[in-house]
Amino acid sequence: MRPEPKRVVAVVDDDPTTRRILRHWLGAEGYEVREYADAAGALSVDAQELALACVDLTLGDASGLDVMKQLLERDAELPVVMVTASQEVEPAVGALRAGAYDYVTKPLDRERLLGSVRRAAERRNLALSVRRLETELRGSRGLGSLVGSSAAIRLLTDQVRRVLESDVPVCVFGESGTGKELVARAIHDSGHRHAGPFVAVNCGAIPQSLQASELFGHERGAFTGAQSQHRGRFEQAIGGTLFLDEVGEMSPSTQTALLRALQERTIQRVGGRTDIPVDARVICATHRKLDELVTAGQFREDLYYRLVVFPIQVPPLRERRNDIPELVVHFLHKLGPDTRRSVTRVSPEALEALIAYDWPGNVRELGNVLHRALLCCDGEQIELGHLPQELWRGKRSDVVPALHSTQTSAPPEPEVFELVQIERRAIERAVKKAGGNITEAARLLGIGRATLYRKLTTYAGG
Repeated sequence: MRPEPKRVVAVVDDDPTTRRILRHWLGAEGYEVREYADAAGALSVDAQELALACVDLTLGDASGLDVMKQLLERDAELPVVMVTASQEVEPAVGALRAGAYDYVTKPLDRERLLGSVRRAAERRNLALSVRRLETELRGSRGLGSLVGSSAAIRLLTDQVRRVLESDVPVCVFGESGTGKELVARAIHDSGHRHAGPFVAVNCGAIPQSLQASELFGHERGAFTGAQSQHRGRFEQAIGGTLFLDEVGEMSPSTQTALLRALQERTIQRVGGRTDIPVDARVICATHRKLDELVTAGQFREDLYYRLVVFPIQVPPLRERRNDIPELVVHFLHKLGPDTRRSVTRVSPEALEALIAYDWPGNVRELGNVLHRALLCCDGEQIELGHLPQELWRGKRSDVVPALHSTQTSAPPEPEVFELVQIERRAIERAVKKAGGNITEAARLLGIGRATLYRKLTTYAGG
């Protein structure tokens, strides 16, 4: 969907006559005009709400160039048209070099000014369209890592989409191995901080005595062994995302320091006294029930409400068994190069066993099982015997969907399911569920619309 064109123009001029003329001309063109007589007023505006700004080069309390530079710091794509009474060439060249879109002189010529405004507004809306397209493409790449088309994974993907363009604190809940860090990475890779670093730290893997140093850094000599200054994970994540995995394992003292960092948006290194500003999005995750830890007095209640603003629950694999065939395809393609195996088929018995198993270790365990199966497989297909015995000895046929036709008149199923067949069936189900709507089917599958068209064309030709 194309973004709505912006129709707000900021007019910054200390001459009331010029402001009145511009308000009349621009209003007739359908623009909403916001007038500012000085720099202080102009800098109170949200630059991202504007289509463009018309700024007088010489204001009573400041330079128009300074106002323009500060507006561009807030939104680098904002077109600024500089207005001045000077007929000299040097000011015009200086303004253009400093980032102005155009330069018009007084007395103002109506057609000259409106022509410049129209071109600037078109450029602005084109830039916004490009930005939106880039966001959608990033979203497709990032969210594409959430493999599956079940109702549970669609709900998860929808929740992720809702937090991409804000810094709202997110807490990801789920059993071990469900892919909580994958969700955090999808939020980062698809969100507006994608160009910054993604810094992950497992709080449960760090001794409590070292947690503060790991997160906030330390100064030289802060404690025995601190032979040099160390930048902590918060500083490393500036401009990006800090992912705190297993946040429920954080010590009480570190919880207190984290609460201060979130409230003040500053940190102090261990042994330091200087407040260091930190601009990083914080996403946390845990397999534990934080509310129960709060009740037990093991987790600060005020920190809980700071971190758990938008909770996301990652479902266990046993609750989305329909995604297992797609996950099998994903892992075989991903792990094949590492194992130097070209496995293109999975036997029906092996697939049934994979779907029937409860997966206490969730997606991580599935990946490990398939990694081992690839190493054990010398042919082109994974057989039941390539899987661990606990999978195929305790098969439960009551939870296995019918992979074979029950109609005697139907042709027999092939002995194995090739990966392309699994993918084709998933696409057919998605298109059917979407009622033939290709855009919706692509969304259900977690792939791009063009990719789905290409695959459909391939299958039609086959």
